[in-house]
Amino acid sequence: DINTPQFVHGSIQLYGGVEDSLLETAEAILEQFPSSTKSQSENSLDAKAFATRAAEEIAYLNHQNQNVQATVEVRDDINGLIVSHGSLLVGSDTNISIERVDALLQHEIGTHVLTYYNGLAQPFLQLSSGLSGYEALQEGIAVLAEFLVGGLSANRLRLLAARVVAVRMMIQGATFLECFQKLVDQFQFPPRTAFNVSMRVFRGGGFTKDAIYLRGLVLTLEYLGKGGELGPLFLGKISAEHISMMKELRWRKVLTEPKLKPRYMTDPAALVRLERVRRGMSVLELVEPNGEAEPLSHRNREELNYL
Repeated sequence: DINTPQFVHGSIQLYGGVEDSLLETAEAILEQFPSSTKSQSENSLDAKAFATRAAEEIAYLNHQNQNVQATVEVRDDINGLIVSHGSLLVGSDTNISIERVDALLQHEIGTHVLTYYNGLAQPFLQLSSGLSGYEALQEGIAVLAEFLVGGLSANRLRLLAARVVAVRMMIQGATFLECFQKLVDQFQFPPRTAFNVSMRVFRGGGFTKDAIYLRGLVLTLEYLGKGGELGPLFLGKISAEHISMMKELRWRKVLTEPKLKPRYMTDPAALVRLERVRRGMSVLELVEPNGEAEPLSHRNREELNYL
């Protein structure tokens, strides 16, 4: 159905549309964090340098389980970062700011690669490729990981919110140009960013996947805020609906303890942030109004010293 009117309907069946509550959250983010948020430094890693860091992160996983056979490959035929069959592909023209390196390592490797191999180690191998509807929770965990390592900026949240707005507009019949102009004129995105957001949403005939990043983050925060544990979510690629089933299968010893845990689960600062999330935090509380990642308060620092 790609490049046909049917494509968008298939996308909605797979990834959903944009519910009113999600749109309200996106608009609140764009209102609270205006375009004048603090910009990132000019220091960055090119594709080869980032691939070297990614290989080190994979080695960390391999130290926990030698069955991890993930590789990192710099490719000319992709843009950005893609995890495919447990390996990381890096676009050859990729440049990543220093502030975002750890966040992206934990997003791609500490979440997507890790859950692939944890699922592969289970007797139910479908956990490696994903159960039905797993994408939202998977991306929610990945974006949460960015926060836990101190790499979730207001600009990043604004981008996730812009994707939600663009998906909603596309579903409601807006054109590519109308979507682009709204992002530039109303929300003050740079034209290049607005073009990339619109392009991602209109590709193939209308692709709604980009709305799941913010939806998944909200979902993950709600789960943890109600006392949920992060560890069981590393079993494999599951949806929120499967969490209780995974716990049941663990209790019955059908599934085993996840062999791999992300690096940040041994980082005291990340554990302090995780505890704050488990006490209850909204998306808007993850970033300071000045655009910086949520800092450690005086009380948090005391907890950090204790840990």
